[in-house]
Amino acid sequence: MKKIYITGIAGTGKTTVSEELQKRGFYTISIDETDDLCSWVDRETNEKVQGKAELTREFTSKHQWVCDADYLKKLMNVDEEIIFVLGITSNQSEYLDVFNTVLLLQCKPEVFLERLKNRTNNTFGKDKAIRDHMLDWYEGFETRLIAKGASPIDASLPIDKVVDEVIKQAFLDK
Repeated sequence: MKKIYITGIAGTGKTTVSEELQKRGFYTISIDETDDLCSWVDRETNEKVQGKAELTREFTSKHQWVCDADYLKKLMNVDEEIIFVLGITSNQSEYLDVFNTVLLLQCKPEVFLERLKNRTNNTFGKDKAIRDHMLDWYEGFETRLIAKGASPIDASLPIDKVVDEVIKQAFLDK
């Protein structure tokens, strides 16, 4: 079984890619969309935030989005030739080693910032301070992932082209 992790900063199209992969018949786990897989956690106390979080810059400076790595591994324990997991979490370095391939969705700042501003399926990035934070953070994030072996994919292309490239990369022997 091949396990493929697809990540990228907010606004690069992870949810849209996940939906398109599902339409094409692939098994996907969208970290942000799977109940009880991730939660906001206080950076100082490690306590989970109860209820709905207001995603402002002030909130995100005091909290981090954390994946339950053990639960993720259980969700991936299925009889499928290939599994795609899509998302980004503060602790993704804790589980990256379970994947055969890591793909990084990339696009220019003006593209992801516009997507964040206009998105309708998620409130993350609606706050201008969050978009500014993403702008400050993205370059270092991408550089670190590529240094760890992630393969970049141009997420500014039309979705069918992005997903074609994801599938192509997923089936390369690495």
